[in-house]
Amino acid sequence: MRGLIVILSVALAFVLGISGVFENEAMYGRIHADAQGYYGYLVALFLERSFDWETVIHSYSDVYFSGSGADFTVQTEFGRINKYYVGTAILILPFFLLSCLAALILGFPVDGYSEPFHIGIMLGALVYAGIGIYFLSKFLESKGIRKSISLFSSVACLFATGVFHYSIAEPAMSHVYSFALFCGFLYSVDRWVKNKKDLYLYAVAAVFAMVVLVRPANGLLLLSVPFIAGGWRGMKERLTTTDAIGRKVVLSGLIVVAILSIQSIMYLAQVGKPIVWSYQGEGFNFFDPEVLNVLFSFRKGYFVYTPIAFLGLIGLIWFLFTKTAEALWLWLFLAISVYVISSWWNWYYGGSFGMRALIEFTPFFAFGLAFLIQNSRTVLKASIITACVLLMVVNEVQCYQYQKFILHWDSMNQDKYWQVFLKTDRKYDGIFYRQPNVEEVTESVIDTKVFSSDLEPENDWGPQGITDEKAFSGTQSTKVSASNKFGSTLGVPVAEMGINGRKKLKLSAMVWAERALPDLAIAYSYRDSAGDYGHEYIGVGQLVLEEEQWVKIERIVDLGSPRDSSDHWIVYPLSNDEGDVYLDDIRYEILTVE
Repeated sequence: MRGLIVILSVALAFVLGISGVFENEAMYGRIHADAQGYYGYLVALFLERSFDWETVIHSYSDVYFSGSGADFTVQTEFGRINKYYVGTAILILPFFLLSCLAALILGFPVDGYSEPFHIGIMLGALVYAGIGIYFLSKFLESKGIRKSISLFSSVACLFATGVFHYSIAEPAMSHVYSFALFCGFLYSVDRWVKNKKDLYLYAVAAVFAMVVLVRPANGLLLLSVPFIAGGWRGMKERLTTTDAIGRKVVLSGLIVVAILSIQSIMYLAQVGKPIVWSYQGEGFNFFDPEVLNVLFSFRKGYFVYTPIAFLGLIGLIWFLFTKTAEALWLWLFLAISVYVISSWWNWYYGGSFGMRALIEFTPFFAFGLAFLIQNSRTVLKASIITACVLLMVVNEVQCYQYQKFILHWDSMNQDKYWQVFLKTDRKYDGIFYRQPNVEEVTESVIDTKVFSSDLEPENDWGPQGITDEKAFSGTQSTKVSASNKFGSTLGVPVAEMGINGRKKLKLSAMVWAERALPDLAIAYSYRDSAGDYGHEYIGVGQLVLEEEQWVKIERIVDLGSPRDSSDHWIVYPLSNDEGDVYLDDIRYEILTVE
């Protein structure tokens, strides 16, 4: 019965995925943006047979992305490397090879991006989601949850959380694979504690190593072991009653090292060095975590875009008061994990549906949900189950909204969220992409610095894209397109950005687009002697503009902080659009606020 329900759930999600209902018309298929980085290892190793990333990127972006495919590499002191870790590619590999075979048989290009590959990767992500559901339900049952409730709570992870979106819409991203590994880890640790078979210990080591190889920060999962074991007493008992525990732990450690060494092998193949930090200019702000935003903001908050997890949170609170000694370990693990995730320099994790960094932690909230349902009386239990079904519908609608540009990929807030809540009419497509940002600065402004240009010949900004083909005022503008991605660039010493203090950027520009829905952004970073850091992409992109008319765009955003006053701030228009986009009369107003 368990296997049949899992198969039927995955089959339903697959049918929804290929139905076209959740298709994003503005993107080519399901492998794009960051996903091209995770997936890029497979293209490089099996199709290009080379780590010449320039060739790898452009041999496919020129065909499928009009030359504007994502650059997922970073330039290190040793050479150019793939920014992302190899674990996701390893898990995708079987389905990638099947897609190669299908493309060959069906007459499609065997190039990694033709239609069989998009279908194959989606199928693979759903298979992993199904594996996760299966092991999660078994773990919940082992924790004393009735089988029917275990299955219901596990299936809800697919249809009521971001697992659904990242299975059918962005299946080459890492989150579904991490979800499956988390579930496998829960099951393996539980089996080792209760069955005392060495095989389960080695399975724990292998699964944990893959967790780290997919997303290193998820190594925090190790802190959940005391909860899985039933508390510290159960963990201690298991360790003290195992024969030759030292030898077995060493062997498990060797398994972890062997699997993690795959990443070092990839670095050696790329730049000849076994250890390289690939997230250049990025890191954690441990003294300024955005916990409330990560959990509750209407921009990306986990409980806003995964409301069923809030029911799970209630169950975890109940669990804390029911089995305190065991629950404290779970709460400690979740608190540390949320703190670390909230400390990442880009707390909202770029363009995404909801708080994607917490998707893999869904199994723990599923435990809370299952505990809540099981321990509720009949009427309350029926109400909770009904609410869960309704929240599955809410999640599907929000996934649809995200794919149809009704939910903005980056700049949602409370007013915008309720303005389009459960709205699916196509007249709402791009509603927040075509509206200028009109948020007011509510803080007191204590200093203002303005940098503006009409891009005329006396312009002292960078010459990138300067053209006399079109202009809103005067005779020149800056042009960005697939062949010329970067527009006129301004470099400002940090010392000239105003007095010390928290800053906001108020930007405006006139934009002309060759076609509606241009993919346009204003990008900025800071620059020191070691290179650029703190990259941000301001969401003026994908605005629904009137074709061949000048339209004013306006945005107000928080401005990231430099490391030192001797650094420079670099800002420029950026386009991944296949058509031409022109910008004129650009104005950057830097506000220092209290």
